[in-house]
Amino acid sequence: MKNRGLRQRIIGATSLQLLLVSGAVGGLAYFSGQRSGFSHAEAYRQQDAITDLSDQLSGRLMAPRLINNLNVLAIEQGEFSLRDFDAMGKRFWRQMQLFPVGYINWGNTRGEFLGVERLDSGAFVLNEDALASPLGKGTLGIYALGPKGERGRLLEQVSGMTATHEEPWYVETVKAGKATWSSIYQWEDKPEVLAISYNQPIYDSQRRLLGVIGVDFVLSQLSAWLAEVWQDQKGFALIVERDGMVVASSRPGFTSSGQEATAKRVRLDQLPNPLVQATSRRFFAKTPTGSLQLQPPALPEPNRQGAQAIHLKGTTYLVDVHPWGQAEGLNWLLITATRSDQIVQASQRYTLIALLLSLAAVTTAVVVTIRVGDWLLAPLELLRRRCQSATAQVGQQDAALSFEAQLPEGTATEIEAVSQAFATLVERLIQARRQLGEAIERERLKDAQTVLVLEDKLKSSLQAAAIAHEINLPLSTLLLNSKLLLGQNNVSLPAPLGSHLRSIADNADAVVTTIEKMRTLLRNVQTHHQRLNLANVARSALLYVAPSLQAAGITVRREGLEGNHPVLGDAAQIQIALVNLLRNALEALEGATSSPAEIAVSLHDHGDTVVLTVDDNGPGFLAPESALEPLETSKPLGSGLGLFVVQTTMDNHGGTLDIGRSALGGAQVRLRFPQAPAQPI
Repeated sequence: MKNRGLRQRIIGATSLQLLLVSGAVGGLAYFSGQRSGFSHAEAYRQQDAITDLSDQLSGRLMAPRLINNLNVLAIEQGEFSLRDFDAMGKRFWRQMQLFPVGYINWGNTRGEFLGVERLDSGAFVLNEDALASPLGKGTLGIYALGPKGERGRLLEQVSGMTATHEEPWYVETVKAGKATWSSIYQWEDKPEVLAISYNQPIYDSQRRLLGVIGVDFVLSQLSAWLAEVWQDQKGFALIVERDGMVVASSRPGFTSSGQEATAKRVRLDQLPNPLVQATSRRFFAKTPTGSLQLQPPALPEPNRQGAQAIHLKGTTYLVDVHPWGQAEGLNWLLITATRSDQIVQASQRYTLIALLLSLAAVTTAVVVTIRVGDWLLAPLELLRRRCQSATAQVGQQDAALSFEAQLPEGTATEIEAVSQAFATLVERLIQARRQLGEAIERERLKDAQTVLVLEDKLKSSLQAAAIAHEINLPLSTLLLNSKLLLGQNNVSLPAPLGSHLRSIADNADAVVTTIEKMRTLLRNVQTHHQRLNLANVARSALLYVAPSLQAAGITVRREGLEGNHPVLGDAAQIQIALVNLLRNALEALEGATSSPAEIAVSLHDHGDTVVLTVDDNGPGFLAPESALEPLETSKPLGSGLGLFVVQTTMDNHGGTLDIGRSALGGAQVRLRFPQAPAQPI
């Protein structure tokens, strides 16, 4: 591999790993196929037993539905009376001969009760609590039944029965208002008996409740039947509710704990059997309330979780959990555990061998990958250190850059090419560094020249400001004296003299105004930018000219002046510019004939700019093409510096000024300022 490139070496190493992994996968597939064949045979045997059990159980639990349907039909057709307890008892006895149920009973709204019970011995007894019985209401009489179902001798009596039926078979059925299965409950007269019943309410023609008729399954009898059906299987069969509470079991004692009045149901994880405990841990998990729930994944198609192997004391059991009873109106789980035979155990050994072979192949592939990685990374690490050294040299201004491109013998040609490319890059960096130094020197000289120009401009501005001050002083004196002469009410001036004095005052006032605007232009030479809200500046300008606007009877509309519109600028310069715009609009409206006079000031964001617009309904610009020229004006007494001051302000702020026709019919001036960048949080 000494003279080969990186591509050939990666291909060779990867091919070797693929051969190892594919060999391992092939071996695993072969042994898994062997195991699958053995497992399928065992699974089919187990599935046949489960299917047979499920079918037989469905047949038993269909009996209550059939019995109730027959009795309800007979009641509706008037075949027997609900008041004739003797005839009803014989009918129930005959049905008990035909169907494998534990109890058939009737209870009415007056608290009367009649039922035929199948004892564990197989004998039948009649239970009655009725007003017409010899014992009276409130005492349950238990009678033997003759060979034709007739009432026999009194075997036992149970006093203290409730006045109304408070057991779930009656209460839950009345609440549901339809045929339904009750929850599992204890009998009132025999607390040691746990049962579940299928019941149906009986109504008269006016939909008034007459009572409830039902059929019970005694759980102990259901467990005895389950044990008989499952006796040939090694393991167990359990029927449990979704919360893990046991309904019936093929093993005695798995359904309840305690005796008689203390009898109570048990949960799957409370059974002492180790195999049941292991099954509970595998398929169920405890909820925060202490109950059990089926662990994910949920039961897949065909609506079953599939058998899983549980190893216990050297024996393997195949445990299967799948739902049962939906067709019968129940939501139970059927759990079966069968002992695996020797064939399945042998298939598990094959699986272990295949797993070990796969691990060996993967280990070899990992070793090869590490060797290839070391071979690739060694020259790359050397190249990284050299690049790091060159980077440190770049950070030192006076250091001479150097880079060694030669790599150890045997390095892949692609990595050698990368090293040569880095060497070329360093050479070009040296050239760029030299050119950058020369460019910086040129810029330094250029900046020095710019400073000199700015100093000259500032000096000229200061001189111009001083001259403006010298001119403004005598003009102000001339203006003041002329206005004083005109204001003397006790002295009568000749008409020509008064006219000349007023002309002197007006011209002096115009010159002073022009000087003030020139001084404004001079102030624009020095701009102090800071972050400000343009809405605040606009409101200040409006406040400044508000008295003049009110005196002229001009209405001002505002839009967007309450928001936040950040710009970078000089608040004083911008306010002066806005005051000039508002005064221009005021002067235009004073000579206009439009009524009512109106000015609109709006402010909004547009992309990365902030736009301030001043509109009026005056005559508009007579010559828009020359409106921005200094000393150009269409007003008889205008100086021609108002819009020029605004234009200078916008130049100082990197903005633009547009003039045009307003939607109000007059002039429109639009100022666009660059929006200030967002402040860091």
